[in-house]
Amino acid sequence: MNAPTTTPLPPVTLCMVTFNSAKLLPETFTRLLAVTNYPAARWLVVDNASSDGTVELIRQRWPEVRVEQMGSNLGYPAAVNRAFALADTEFVAQINPDVRVEPDWLAPLVAALVDDPAVAMAGGRILRPDGTTQFCGTRLHPWSALLGSRGARDPGAHTTRVDFHSPLFLVRRSAWQAVGGFSEGYAPGYYEDAELGFAFRRARRPVLFVPECRAVHLGSATFKLLPQRSFMRFYERNRLQFVFRNYPPGWLALHLLGEGAKALESLARGYPREYVAAWQTLWRERVAIRLFRASWQRAAGQLNVPRP
Repeated sequence: MNAPTTTPLPPVTLCMVTFNSAKLLPETFTRLLAVTNYPAARWLVVDNASSDGTVELIRQRWPEVRVEQMGSNLGYPAAVNRAFALADTEFVAQINPDVRVEPDWLAPLVAALVDDPAVAMAGGRILRPDGTTQFCGTRLHPWSALLGSRGARDPGAHTTRVDFHSPLFLVRRSAWQAVGGFSEGYAPGYYEDAELGFAFRRARRPVLFVPECRAVHLGSATFKLLPQRSFMRFYERNRLQFVFRNYPPGWLALHLLGEGAKALESLARGYPREYVAAWQTLWRERVAIRLFRASWQRAAGQLNVPRP
């Protein structure tokens, strides 16, 4: 009797972008390597010119991990794009250094992409350190950029379609490349993932929430260290860029109805100059934004993105 045949597991490159992450890695990276029970995994770290010994730590403690150190801090979107360009597998996972994965997190994501070749991205349930749910995939809606809301109702134990994932996901590299990956204009970070969600939606490439995948997000380990004004300077700029680059006309009109409240919020929280500067940047980049909108409108063949 012939022995039963088994389909080999597709190889997966597991990528991490680091920047001064030496304090996080002994907990998060040690756990990542220990509980990722996936024999076809390959490991890749792209380091954004850390100065705290991050690269030296990885090379000393985990010599099996490939490390590529950038000559300068490229920002998160560009570094992820660099990691995906270096990966030589069709399936690529991105895990932030402040994410603590739970056992057997990867195999369910791989199965979701294998089972449906149309699926571009899959991710799981992201928990806060206290065990409550932070993200379970994100749904885009007209007021996402006003509310700072991830916009997704908790689907419980059911696999369901969402729009994008952060800070952990598995993506089909060919789908990523087809839509251009992360837009590097969102450096140092924030809203590049939301724009990617619109790109996948326009390309009719599903993104799935897979409940069997679970991880704990310890928090914005890099950005939370910045003073509020420094953070809000690029956050407001990226927020407005995302809206004006991607929202179809109906969504844009609804968003603008609420933008006055955002202006009042900036005044109350003490960053009115950063808010005004974001609008000034938007004005300077109006031609590039118009060209970007025209490109996706032509490609989609319609003005409105599909309904959530």
